[in-house]
Amino acid sequence: MARRDIHHEAGPGVRAFLGRALVCLGAVLFLGMGLGMTVQKGVSAFWLLGLVATLILVVVLMARWQVRLVAEPLGQLLGGSRPSAIEDLPRAWSALEQENLDLRERAAREDRLLPGIMARLEEGVLLFGPTGGLEQFNPAAQRHLGLGAPLAKGKSVGEVFQDPDSPSAVERAYRGVPSEWRLARAGRTLRVRAIPFAPLGSVSGVLLTVDDVTSQEALETTRQKFISNVSHELKTPVTAIRIAAENLQEEALPEAAQAGAKSILRSVDRLALLLGDLSELSRIESGAMRLEPVRLDLGGFLASVVKDQKARLAEAEVDLDLDLDAPEGTTLLADPLRLSQILENLLSNAIKFSPPGGRVRLGVHISPQGQIWEVADQGPGVPEAEQGRIFERFYRAQAAKAKPGTGLGLAIVKHLCRLMGGEVTLASRPGQGATFRVMLPPGPTADQASAGPPNR
Repeated sequence: MARRDIHHEAGPGVRAFLGRALVCLGAVLFLGMGLGMTVQKGVSAFWLLGLVATLILVVVLMARWQVRLVAEPLGQLLGGSRPSAIEDLPRAWSALEQENLDLRERAAREDRLLPGIMARLEEGVLLFGPTGGLEQFNPAAQRHLGLGAPLAKGKSVGEVFQDPDSPSAVERAYRGVPSEWRLARAGRTLRVRAIPFAPLGSVSGVLLTVDDVTSQEALETTRQKFISNVSHELKTPVTAIRIAAENLQEEALPEAAQAGAKSILRSVDRLALLLGDLSELSRIESGAMRLEPVRLDLGGFLASVVKDQKARLAEAEVDLDLDLDAPEGTTLLADPLRLSQILENLLSNAIKFSPPGGRVRLGVHISPQGQIWEVADQGPGVPEAEQGRIFERFYRAQAAKAKPGTGLGLAIVKHLCRLMGGEVTLASRPGQGATFRVMLPPGPTADQASAGPPNR
């Protein structure tokens, strides 16, 4: 059906073109021959009559062709019926005016919709243009920043926020890098996000969102203090229980009592491990932990990491493969304690979940762009539905619940990576093992070495 319609439309177009061409050719030949005869024999009445007829014919045909060009779009406005007479033109004009009115009303509705949405947002929104001046903002931005904030079109970032961190963060957003930072205002904590604004592909401004996170920050601080205090207060009684259990083992007790003492020691060891992880995680999250980067010989550092895992590898009957991609004699600027802590957590998990006779791979790739550390195992893997929560504190995947552990190791890895300015990711398929990848910058800056973790 579509093919037949195409031929039906193409046929009249070709025939019309050929007809017009023939009419024009005939008119040109008639005029040319008449002009030649006039030069030779003088003007004749027959030639004058033919000339007038030809001109009238050409004018009529041209007028008809032009009306047809106008009638086609008017026909679309009239619902597909092309105007065939002058009487139809007012109706076509009315349809054209109605469509123009509909377009204006639609544009007016869209113009009213955006300000209405902006006015009802609880989150403050500010848009800085390509020149760095403020172009738009909503009432929530004025409410969060305070009535004293000079929110007016054309104001710069420094004039609006009046703090040392905001201009540099917004400048990074102009370069295409999103930023997030905290801002103190009248006893409140504001979270500010800077997002590159690129409606046409290239960054033409920066969109800032401002929201009040005072209550969330207070709850987080309370939680961190509670965990820190509990883990600290429990260390003393746990140590006392350990000493008592060790003293019991030294006594000449019946076999059942000796087994009970050993069970107490195992439980104390698990509790001490949990308290240590809680204390470590609390220190990282609160910003109390500081990096101490030093120059490390990569070969020597890896040898110590492998040596520390030998007993665990032998007990689990698992082999460790080292895949090193770095120039010989490479040195790193890193905190050896925290880097080894990351690798120990990942390697212990990989060994724990690998079957006897399996292999664990430790991959290291060092380049001027950064460091990549990979730990891959041959275990049961992590289902895709659980991968989004695997780095949460106390979360344990279904396959991990049968194994001993606190559920804090991967949370510590994630926060240590952030503290170092990097990140950790997981790639896994059920039944095909799991690969944890740690990506770190070439070396920590002075700010990272002395500051706490980045804002969450």
